[in-house]
Amino acid sequence: MRLLQALLQRYASDEARALLPWVRGPRLLDLGAGEGWVAAALRSRAPVWVCAADVGPFGLAAEPYVVYDGARLPFGDGAFDTTLLSLALHNAETPEVVLDEAVRVTPRRLLVVESVYRDRVERFWLDLLDGRFNRHRHGGRMNVPLSFRRPEEWRALFESRGLRVVATEWLGSRLERLVHHPLLFVVNT
Repeated sequence: MRLLQALLQRYASDEARALLPWVRGPRLLDLGAGEGWVAAALRSRAPVWVCAADVGPFGLAAEPYVVYDGARLPFGDGAFDTTLLSLALHNAETPEVVLDEAVRVTPRRLLVVESVYRDRVERFWLDLLDGRFNRHRHGGRMNVPLSFRRPEEWRALFESRGLRVVATEWLGSRLERLVHHPLLFVVNT
């Protein structure tokens, strides 16, 4: 388990470095935070106050952490300047509900990182690897619906909510992208 957490922290550090130029404002929500490693890495690199939130008590980092019901966040409208949804929407039973809540609490910017696929082979590997990986995290308590989508399908979801994708960027090393294709969508609300 230590090795897994070390790998997750390394991934979080790399992801935070890529996300930093896109963060707007001093209040950031990491929604679907898992262990909270990305939130911690962002706070260590920028003058932001970060809160992590997820549907279970998965937090291991020393950040403020809120457990919520997956439907309604316990924050007021416009409580955050930027919300990060990193590898979270594909694990939600209803990604649309989670996205709508993120928009409600964030009047400026969403940073959405999603595992995407472009063909059947990539989808096969995502289902196999992500499903097995997440079943081992958090003692099997993590939800694993695997609602993966193609890049254009995520974009269509954002646009159906009146959101504007202002940039996209592939994350991870070339080696990591052999089986996992994390794509950052920078979205203005």
